Parts: sequence; C-alpha cells; structure tokens
Amino acid sequence: MNSKKHGSASLQAEQAKEDFVCAMDCAEELLEEFEAMGLQTGPALGGALTTIITHLIAISPDTPTAMGMLSSCITNAAFSIDTTVVSHPGNDEIH
Repeated sequence: MNSKKHGSASLQAEQAKEDFVCAMDCAEELLEEFEAMGLQTGPALGGALTTIITHLIAISPDTPTAMGMLSSCITNAAFSIDTTVVSHPGNDEIH
C-alpha cells in the first residue's frame, strides 16, 4: 500500500511539473501576443502581473501563503535568468 501512495505522489509531482511548464509556455505566448499587438511592454506586463497577483491573493488561504508563492516565483525567475544568460567577449557592445 505504501508503494501505491508513493506512486500516486510521484504522478502528482509529474503532473504538477507538466502544468508548471505548460503555464510558462502559455504566459510566454501571451507576452508575444502583447508585442504583436503593439502594446507597450511596461503597461502590458504591469496589467498582466496585477491580474495574476490579484488572483494569487484571492485564492490563497492567507496573505503569507500568497507572498511565499510570489517569493518562490521571483527566486525561480532569478535562477532561470542566471542559468540562461550567456556572457560574450566584449559585453559592452550591443549585439
């Protein structure tokens, strides 16, 4: 029975990972749509983030839980940038 629980948890973790990646892909597509529509980057991102953060706070059991998730997302984003940015010789040049 314990292996059944472990298998279920493993399936849930895998589904959570797939949902996470799918949502990231959808968000990227939305940002590309904003650009194609000619929306200004700052206001478009501000509007999207405000809506997402409002929803996060509304569905969270309490504000600290919402802030914990937001903090985790910021950490993930910073890590993602740190691991994907490639340094090139002559970084002072615009490519």
